[in-house]
Amino acid sequence: MLKIDFEFRKGIFFIRLIGDMNSKTSKTQGKEIKDLLTENKFKYIVINVNNLKTIDTEGINYINDIYNMIKTNQSNLVLCDKFNLLNKLIKNNIPSIDDELEVL
Repeated sequence: MLKIDFEFRKGIFFIRLIGDMNSKTSKTQGKEIKDLLTENKFKYIVINVNNLKTIDTEGINYINDIYNMIKTNQSNLVLCDKFNLLNKLIKNNIPSIDDELEVL
């Protein structure tokens, strides 16, 4: 199960992913994220993956798709990934931070 927590604070849209991100959850619940990002042109977006328990290749591809979508919208994306593991798997050199407070 994947829980998604959204927060807009100080001009930054935070997306927190909690639980398991796999082929099932990225297709069903992940659609909500893409819809929000398409409807609203946020300038700064932070995706926090620190609380993901598991992620499979579909989940990694999903985050990569979001990154590409955000780039075309001329927005800025930062991954909150304290182990920098996801960024190594994606190989896109997405800016990465350890904690959300660093972006503020």
